[in-house]
Amino acid sequence: MIYCISDIHGELDRYQAMLEKINFSDEDTLYVIGDVIDRKPHGVDILLDIMSRPNVKMIMGNHENLALADLFYRVEGVRRVWQNNGGSSTRNDLIYKRPRKDMNKILRYLRDLPDHLEIEVNGRVFHLVHGFVGENTDERIWGRPDIYGEAPFADKTVIIGHTPTIFLREDKEEKPLTIWHGNGVICIDCGCGNESDLRRLACLRLDDMKEFYV
Repeated sequence: MIYCISDIHGELDRYQAMLEKINFSDEDTLYVIGDVIDRKPHGVDILLDIMSRPNVKMIMGNHENLALADLFYRVEGVRRVWQNNGGSSTRNDLIYKRPRKDMNKILRYLRDLPDHLEIEVNGRVFHLVHGFVGENTDERIWGRPDIYGEAPFADKTVIIGHTPTIFLREDKEEKPLTIWHGNGVICIDCGCGNESDLRRLACLRLDDMKEFYV
């Protein structure tokens, strides 16, 4: 089976609970559509788990990009942006709690992540990207969908994270967040890492489009 999750943001307990809920096995494949790290404390632990599993594939998120810009490329001024976006827990973990060789291994892994992928499941093509369809990496990891916009592709379904679905659905009722289905776009960011009690980690099984939540 083929699964997608996104925006775990350091919530290791939910990540582990989701793997158990979907009975994730060596015969399955999981695509993680960015933003594993930051906000909550255990993003680095989740990253290391993902890196250890050959059947888990990850796509670059804006938070991974900020980590790279600060710790790998040493971009001036980005540290404050990263910390303002919840990066302190990840930065402190990598610098002060991990051997230097482990930090470098993680940063090289992040450097080599794609900013989008296209896969085919049961004859249906999916375009996986963290933020939104774009012409360059910045657009792909930071972009957001237009609720009323046209479908980006005529023959592909776009799956994104990055934008919590509370901001996309017309119904603002106080209820646990669910996956949002738009015009040719599906958003699976259900708010992990935020403080709201409505947040959940969502997972979408592409074989039959079944939704899972923890």
